[in-house]
Amino acid sequence: MSAKLVYRFDYIAPKAEVAVFFHGLSDGFTSFSLRVFPGFGTGVSHPVGHVTLRQEEFYRHVDGTMARKLYVHNLAPLNSCAVDVLLFEVPAVH
Repeated sequence: MSAKLVYRFDYIAPKAEVAVFFHGLSDGFTSFSLRVFPGFGTGVSHPVGHVTLRQEEFYRHVDGTMARKLYVHNLAPLNSCAVDVLLFEVPAVH
């Protein structure tokens, strides 16, 4: 199983939360992962990349595909960050 880049947040402000909605996902095993890159902050000589990922909303469409809404929260108090959202997906076997 390999991961593929499905979305990139180029900028998330300090302490901010952003969201993205994915639809048309397989009914099989689906998992998301993040790759975080520390950004910049005024007076921050050593920025930190520190985020959380929440997956709270799940939908099943009439065609059998799934949809998910992801929330990414930048926990760094003083600097921005960029985040890649990676998808691991194994289609369902019927």
